[in-house]
Amino acid sequence: MLSPEAKQKIQDHIAAMPESLRRDPATEQELREFEESYGPIPEDYRWFLLTCGGGHFGAEAVDDVTELAKSHAKFRREFGPPRGWTMRDVFIIGWDGFANPFGIETTTGRVVVEDHNFGGIHELAPSLEEFMLRGVWR
Repeated sequence: MLSPEAKQKIQDHIAAMPESLRRDPATEQELREFEESYGPIPEDYRWFLLTCGGGHFGAEAVDDVTELAKSHAKFRREFGPPRGWTMRDVFIIGWDGFANPFGIETTTGRVVVEDHNFGGIHELAPSLEEFMLRGVWR
């Protein structure tokens, strides 16, 4: 769970971003439509979409609801053998600068990335809170 202090830091971070990097918050209707197609959104990320929209944390861009649907569709198309993505039980929240998907592991809450260049699934942070706070501009 995102702490109240973390939520405030994340909101302040998004508000301080240049307008060109900010995204409009999602509506409940947009989230329901997404969930009808792709399943439930993790609670902390759902809060982020409703409150902040989307944004950059460090070098990574975290999807807004529009990009989120594109990311999930892309991941589904590219999943599986012989050379597709192998991550399971991960709710994709973006693609890194090397076109690797990253997301929230639904069983643990860790934020992980699958690396197509070097192989493997790697932890970026033990939680969404830590992932976002590491990338907050100070």
